[in-house]
Amino acid sequence: MKKLLQSLFVLMFVAVTAMAQERTVTGTVTAKQDGLPIPGVTVRIKDTKIGSTTNGNGQYSLKIPAGSVQLEFSSIGYMPVTRTLAAGASSVNISLEGDNKDLDEVVVTGYGSGRRVSSSVGSVATVSARTVENKPVANAFDALQGKVAGLQVFTSSGEPSQTASIRLHGVGSLGASSAPLFLLDGIQVDESSILNMNPNDIEAVSILKDASSTSIYGARAANGVVYVTTKRGRIGSDAVITVQGQYSVANPASDKFYRNFLNTAQLSQLQIEQGLRTPAATAALLAQYPNDTKWYDYYYKKDVPTYQTDVTVSGGGGKTAYYISGSFYQGEGNRFRSGFDRYTLRSNLTSTLNNYIKIGLNLSGGSSDTETNGLATNDTNGPLALLAQPWFSPYDANGNEYYGTIIPGWGRYSPRYIADNTPYNRNRLTFNPTGFVEITPVKNLTIKSQGGIDGYIDRETSARLASDVRFPGAGTLSEYYSRRINKTVTNTIEYKFSLDKHNFTVLGGQEYVDGITQEFGANTSRLPNDNLFILQNGDASNRGVSSFKSEYTFKSLFGRLEYNFNNKYFLDASVREDKSSRFGANKQTATFWSVGGMWRAKQEEFLRNVEWLTDLTVRASTGTSGNSSIGNYESLATAAGSSNYNGLPGVSQNAPGNPDLGWEKQQKTTVGFKAAFLNKIRLDVEFYYRETSSQLINVPQVYTTGYSLVRTNIGALQNKGVDITLDFDVYTNDKHNAFVTPYITANMNRNKITELFQGKNYYVNPGTGVLWAIGEPVSYVYPMWAGVNPSNGLPQWYIPNTGDASVQTRTDANAVTSSFSAANLQQNTGIQRYAWLNGGFGVNAGYEGIFLNIDFTYSKGKYMINNDRYFFENPTTFSGFNQATTVLDYWKTPGQNATFPNLTQQFTQFDSRLIEDASFLRLKNLQLGYNLPKSILEKTKAIKGAKIFFLSRNLLTFTKYSGPDPEVDSNLALGSNPNTKQVGFGLQLTF
Repeated sequence: MKKLLQSLFVLMFVAVTAMAQERTVTGTVTAKQDGLPIPGVTVRIKDTKIGSTTNGNGQYSLKIPAGSVQLEFSSIGYMPVTRTLAAGASSVNISLEGDNKDLDEVVVTGYGSGRRVSSSVGSVATVSARTVENKPVANAFDALQGKVAGLQVFTSSGEPSQTASIRLHGVGSLGASSAPLFLLDGIQVDESSILNMNPNDIEAVSILKDASSTSIYGARAANGVVYVTTKRGRIGSDAVITVQGQYSVANPASDKFYRNFLNTAQLSQLQIEQGLRTPAATAALLAQYPNDTKWYDYYYKKDVPTYQTDVTVSGGGGKTAYYISGSFYQGEGNRFRSGFDRYTLRSNLTSTLNNYIKIGLNLSGGSSDTETNGLATNDTNGPLALLAQPWFSPYDANGNEYYGTIIPGWGRYSPRYIADNTPYNRNRLTFNPTGFVEITPVKNLTIKSQGGIDGYIDRETSARLASDVRFPGAGTLSEYYSRRINKTVTNTIEYKFSLDKHNFTVLGGQEYVDGITQEFGANTSRLPNDNLFILQNGDASNRGVSSFKSEYTFKSLFGRLEYNFNNKYFLDASVREDKSSRFGANKQTATFWSVGGMWRAKQEEFLRNVEWLTDLTVRASTGTSGNSSIGNYESLATAAGSSNYNGLPGVSQNAPGNPDLGWEKQQKTTVGFKAAFLNKIRLDVEFYYRETSSQLINVPQVYTTGYSLVRTNIGALQNKGVDITLDFDVYTNDKHNAFVTPYITANMNRNKITELFQGKNYYVNPGTGVLWAIGEPVSYVYPMWAGVNPSNGLPQWYIPNTGDASVQTRTDANAVTSSFSAANLQQNTGIQRYAWLNGGFGVNAGYEGIFLNIDFTYSKGKYMINNDRYFFENPTTFSGFNQATTVLDYWKTPGQNATFPNLTQQFTQFDSRLIEDASFLRLKNLQLGYNLPKSILEKTKAIKGAKIFFLSRNLLTFTKYSGPDPEVDSNLALGSNPNTKQVGFGLQLTF
């Protein structure tokens, strides 16, 4: 009995002692960038399996033994943090740095299970949700500009519905598309599908840049891969409800071009000097029309609004995680009759059914309405409406608009009235469902099947209203309906195993992609009334119908082998066979491959103790990929059914076909390294060389063949360059959640044509001003301007060399002519079509809940033909119309050095003067915000987070380009709708 009592006493003592030593530690984990709580963060006692996760409010609670221990905090997309907890301490709050500091925690999603960037041989750059969200534009990719080295993102228009122009590492093809492959949660989509989704639903955008990361996608991946991952909930997290609204106003990013027109006094004096009107007649004219109209202020609206509202619910219970969102976006354009409205709904669900089956279903859809002003390019009722003389006004003396009546003196109806009476509208219903089943029958063996659809239904309506006083009772109507369904089905099997320090991953897969687009339309005319504006009410004898159908199919088999030794030396190899219906029967199948290696040098003994070197990783890869971005039937001899023979319908051949048409191929080699110094400075440098061969070029034919162009595999193109990414911590202070982190990205790229067709050394693309010449970059070809002869005021152009005049540039002052000939004076200007330097820089900073993000973007060596100047700097050709102020510098007296010739000559020809340096520096994004302290929010009992922020886009633009917008991604700019400058604010509440 005594021994029993002694034993019980000992057990009670041990238990009480253990209870006395055990303690509960609590805290909150927030994001360093904006101070908002992070759910689902893993909190673990170092070197143990004891841990917990944060709830929806970023809070955790963990029982740990007494004494000093180390706690590890980690979450996907954030840099892990380890903190030593002193004996007796019961609370520790942590701020985690975003993935722009250390991409090791970002899972790269693709075929098979995810791979962390630190173990991925391929070159992958990832942009987090915080970069994409809360921007005042519909297009999510606009936020990527300047953020990823090597990725060029230009927005060429201020239309709210505009998609971005995206290229990776230069122009990849002279004949086919240079756009990358876009994937949304693993399913191929068109870029327009990203425009029609809510940017705030995006978790991350990964840019796959080298062969090791893209070759597994084989077909269509020659120009890189943009992989968009949407947000998901977290199992074990309480429901988090977020409500956000933002409002902004927009104006053209720069009005310098529009303010550079002659006023009434200047234009009237110029026309007197031209002899168009006597001083007395001019005085009489101005007495009748005493105006000085700024037509730009009439044509472009000011401070047009943009609204966006989002509601999201995310979390997870049991074995299911969910993310549900709805949004509304309404953006108005600065041109009248320009706008974009969008409604979206998304539901992402993942569930673990048991120990070996996991399923997921993403359902997303939306509806968008696009309104576009059809008066574009060189329409004098559109962008060229600025030719209107300033003494005429669209308003009468009382300020009433001449709407529906001819503007006195000008003899025209107002551009606003014409646009209102010729509307164009498009409604698009989009749907992007994806689902997967993942089975793990045995440990480390994963079988996954995934399927998805990228689809839309369009209805386009264009009309001329019956009430248009220009054509009374003669309304026209066209209705156009189209439906596109692209399906992707992917099956993979992956096995991971280790032999001591040797780690292997083997992946095999099959993929099937097909797409079908069906369209039909109808039109009618002589509609008598706006209230009866439907097709059947038009003239029965004047109706038309049309229809169209197009299909394609891809079938693919692929495999990948990954190996690493002790997580220090990495090798991977991939191979993919693609078969495409777009190519000829003889060349439908192609095989692509890649090999790559990576060395985590910092883990070597001779570097492990080098304290100033925090990280050093070296990587290299080479491989091939393909491009199939052409029409669906270009390999076939197709026929059209619009011919008539002897009064009966018939068909005629309209394309010769090419049964040997095959894949455009590209090989890319990349070498780079990533280093970190003093745990504060991070540098990523990557050199690349890619060669495109068997290009898909439309080769010109002799017209006697019956065809002008035939798509052919011919020609070669090189791109080589370097990507540089640098960011560093100027200041950090965890106590005050303070940091200042500048960054810079840069891509330097050079292109060179190495092979053309038909034995040609050069080829001038008709009507483009663009030259392809062997051994040269893509360049501009125009007559070279030699200036105005100061003795007689005549224009002068350089006389080119004989022979290959389009290859060699000649600017000999002794070889000039005043007789203009576009054909005979044409020569290589030596000006490159594409910019050699693109990138961005900025700073992210914060202090005690205040956060600041400043992002600049730049492009150097960008040139563009400013076609607007041909109209606005030509008073002798467009006599009587308004002109730019620059035309006042014309030759008047002998010995004068003038910009333009004398008044007997045409001021501007299509020559090298129109090629302008469109390099630019833009303040792309500025955001300043404040997170309300938790001490205030706790009193509400409901609000867990509150953020108010100021936002702006394209706030400043610096450029020498004299046109409306230097960012237009084209060889020629005419009537461009400039990008917008937007300022606004937003409010986000988390419950």
